[in-house]
Amino acid sequence: MRDPNQFSSSFSIERFFLVLKRFFILNQKNWIVGILGAAGLIFSLWMLPVLFIDTPIELLGFKMMEGTAMFFYTVGGLVLTSRIFFELHSPATAFQFLTLPASTLEKFTAAWFISSVAYTLAAVAAIFLLGILVESISAFKLGIWDYFRFFNPFEADNLQRFAGYFFYHSIFLLGAIYFKKNNFLKTLLVIISIFIGLFFTIAIGGLILTFMMITDDFSIEYQLLESAANWQSILTYFIGTILIVTFLLFGYLQLKNKQVA
Repeated sequence: MRDPNQFSSSFSIERFFLVLKRFFILNQKNWIVGILGAAGLIFSLWMLPVLFIDTPIELLGFKMMEGTAMFFYTVGGLVLTSRIFFELHSPATAFQFLTLPASTLEKFTAAWFISSVAYTLAAVAAIFLLGILVESISAFKLGIWDYFRFFNPFEADNLQRFAGYFFYHSIFLLGAIYFKKNNFLKTLLVIISIFIGLFFTIAIGGLILTFMMITDDFSIEYQLLESAANWQSILTYFIGTILIVTFLLFGYLQLKNKQVA
């Protein structure tokens, strides 16, 4: 008989894909229904004004709904992520997950991959197909195909939205492990509380800085501020990457503690 402890000594790609397959089988119904439901709602929101309102040409294309589609991608993904470890919090099913012949790292990375990378690829494919449908209907309605455009996931705005999803995803994945019930709402409440705290901290800091600037003993050169602004984007992504890695590490450690417990 194999020693169960050996699963923690190495990372097996084969076991990783088996756990990945298991996550998909357990969640495929909710994910498929969620993606199709969101696509149907977005299409309906676009179709109503097209059918009953004299809509300008520039609003007939998918571009007007692209932001809405990406919003549903983000919120839907976070909701699904919050439920990825649902069996872990039920006494009736927890033993099935905890006794899987796979290491904690394999289980955690499989959950992360399927709810972030795999989900994003599926969502991009769904949005792309929805965009083709919308653009085709628009072209038939207008009688011209000059305005036909495909959904481009590599546009700057969309890349920022993807980056934002992966950031919040790491937090909700931690919440999916840490909280036993209402994972999405509790994680959202924690995020809101943190933002409120940061807002007041920044506001107070701004008042102090403003007070210091109006005195004769403190001055800031405009050139320094302008130079710092050029590094703001790089610094944001750098800090965001560090936070993502930190949240994922906490999530892994939390899952490992549950395995031991």
